[in-house]
Amino acid sequence: MHRFFIPHPTGYEVNQQLTFPDETAHQLVHVLRLRAGNRVVVLDDAGGLYEVTLTAVSRHRVTGQILTRRPAQGEPSVKITLYQSLTRREKFEWVLQKGTEVGVVRFVPIVTQRSLVQETAVKPQKLARWQKIATEAAEQSHRGVVPTVSQPLLFQDALQAAQQHDLRLIASVTESESLHLLLSRHSNIRQIGLFIGPEGGFSEDEVENGRHHNAIPISLGSRVLRTETAAIVASANIIFQCDA
Repeated sequence: MHRFFIPHPTGYEVNQQLTFPDETAHQLVHVLRLRAGNRVVVLDDAGGLYEVTLTAVSRHRVTGQILTRRPAQGEPSVKITLYQSLTRREKFEWVLQKGTEVGVVRFVPIVTQRSLVQETAVKPQKLARWQKIATEAAEQSHRGVVPTVSQPLLFQDALQAAQQHDLRLIASVTESESLHLLLSRHSNIRQIGLFIGPEGGFSEDEVENGRHHNAIPISLGSRVLRTETAAIVASANIIFQCDA
C-alpha cells in the first residue's frame, strides 16, 4: 500500500475520519488515481502507523477512515544527526535522500572553511524543498518518522550544538582509527553526531577544534571518498554495526 506522512503530535484513533492535506489529496487523485474503497498507510510522524480506507474521493478533497493502528517500524536503534558540509545543490539533496533511506534522523548543513557553498541561512522555500525530499524518501524507504532538516550552521556553532549527543565523530582523511574499531569500544550509544567535511576534507585546524569539543576523528578507509559518498557510507556503517 502507498504510504503517506500526515503529522499529528498525539496520533489518531481507530474509526476516526481523516481529511488528507491538499498536496496529498492531489497525489491520491491525480497521480495514483485511487478511488473510494482503496486503502493506504498513514504515519503520524510520532510513532504511529495506520491503515486507512478512502471513504470519499473528489477532485479537490479526499477523506478516509482509520481502520487499524499499530507502532511504526523501520527506525534504527541509534539516532544519527548528520552534520554535512554544504555542497552543490544536487549533491546535498542526494545526501538528504539517501541519508533518509539508510536511517539518519536529522540533517544539519554546516559551513566549513572549504565548503563550496558559504550559506549560513537559506530561504524558507529551499528549506521546505529539503524537507519534502526527506519526507518522500521516508515514505519510499518505509521509515517510521521523517528526519528533520535544519538551517545551516557555522562549523563552530555545530560543534557546540553537537554536545548533546552521546558520541561525536568527525571524518578525517588523515586519521587511521577505523569507524568499526571505535564503535566496538562504545556500547549502548544511542545518539551520535557525525561530521562530514567538504571536498578536500576538514582543515587541520577544524579537526583539532573538533577534538577540543570531544569529537573523535575517524577514518572511513584507505580510499578518498566524495563528501556525499562519505556521508552515506559512514551513516550506513554506524547503523549496521549498532543494530547488529
